[in-house]
Amino acid sequence: MTTLTLIQCTATKRNGTHPARQLYDESTYFRKMRAWAESRDCEYAILSAKHGLVDPDERLTDYDERGVSSNLAKQIAGKLSNRGVDTIHICAGRDYTDALIPECEAVGIDCINHFAGKGIGKRMQLLKQRTDNP
Repeated sequence: MTTLTLIQCTATKRNGTHPARQLYDESTYFRKMRAWAESRDCEYAILSAKHGLVDPDERLTDYDERGVSSNLAKQIAGKLSNRGVDTIHICAGRDYTDALIPECEAVGIDCINHFAGKGIGKRMQLLKQRTDNP
């Protein structure tokens, strides 16, 4: 059994090329998601609107895209399945989860969306609480 935590990319990015875990550092929301992901007892990856499933150390150049399309969601679900992932813990908005969760479930991946139905303000508050008190 392999578990992975997924967090979303953000619109605010550093200019240039950086490891993915640092590319989105300009965003307070991303820093809170990353802290939550790093506090969990499993690896994490980033859902990139342009690149799909991205490992934190993968180097990316800034871009301007948002959300996960149906095609990208299928690619991500396939990569997760090929990696032997059977459970994902997600912190992402509906632009990322609406297409991704059904594709992952279709290939047998259990999806736990910790912040489903919460607006970004509430998500940020919960992320801080869960990071301060894991």
